[in-house]
Amino acid sequence: MELSCYVLTYNSARRLDEVLRALRGVADEIVIVDSGSSDATETIAAAHGARFIRHAFENFTAQRTFAVSACTNRWILALDSDEVMSEALAQRIAALKASDFATPNNSEAFGIRREWYLLGRRIHCFYPSSCPDWPVRLFDRQAAHYIAGRHVHESLTGFTRSEAIEEPLLHHTCDSIDDLYGKLNQYSTLGARDLLARGVEPGWLRIVVLPWLIWVQWYVVKGGWRDGAVGLIHARYVRDMVYQKYLKLKFDLAAKR
Repeated sequence: MELSCYVLTYNSARRLDEVLRALRGVADEIVIVDSGSSDATETIAAAHGARFIRHAFENFTAQRTFAVSACTNRWILALDSDEVMSEALAQRIAALKASDFATPNNSEAFGIRREWYLLGRRIHCFYPSSCPDWPVRLFDRQAAHYIAGRHVHESLTGFTRSEAIEEPLLHHTCDSIDDLYGKLNQYSTLGARDLLARGVEPGWLRIVVLPWLIWVQWYVVKGGWRDGAVGLIHARYVRDMVYQKYLKLKFDLAAKR
C-alpha cells in the first residue's frame, strides 16, 4: 500500500526542507499545494521531487479537499509546512505502510500526537488547541473527508474506526511576532466568516467583554502561564484574535448582509 503526503504551503521556505527531508522513505508521493508563494518554496519542493501545484486559497477546508483530490494513493498523510515528523513518527508510519495500514481494529484514520512550539519554545496551549493535541492526519480517503462549510479549524469526518499515534509531530507554529500576527489577521477573518455562516450576532458584549474572558481561560485555566513570557504573548494574541473576529463580523461582514 503506497502513501501520498500533501503539504500546504505559502512562502514556506524557512522550514520546508526540514519537513520534506523527514518524509524520505515514508511517502511514495509528495504533493505541494501552494497558495501563491514568492520565496524559494517551489525550488525546495523540486529538490525533493515533490509535485508542485499552485491553487488559489479560499479557505482551509477547500484547500485541503483540493489537496486530497490531487493525491493518487488511497492513504493520505496531511501536513502543514511548519509540521516536522519526528524520527519515531516516521518509523511508525513506515511500519503501518508496510502492513498495508492493517491494525487490530481496522482503523480508517489515525490521530497523531502534535507537540506545539511558539517562538522556539514548547508550549502548553495555542488557541484553540490544548497542547499536545491529536488531529487526524493519516487517513483512508475512501472513508474520510473534510467537513464542508468550515473556513478554518477544519476537521475530517466519515470514518468509523480510528486510533491514536503517540509518536510526535512537531508543530513550529510561529517563529516570530510577525508570523504570529499575520496568522491572527488571516484566522480572525476566516473565523468571522464561520460565525456569519452560523448566524452569530456580533453584539458589543462579545466585542468588549468576551476577549478578556477568553484571555483568562487560556492564560489561567489552560495553563498558558506555565510558558513564561511566551505564554503572556500568546494570551495577548488570543485576546486580540477574539476581539478582531467579532469586530470583523460586525463591521466587515454582518453590516453587508
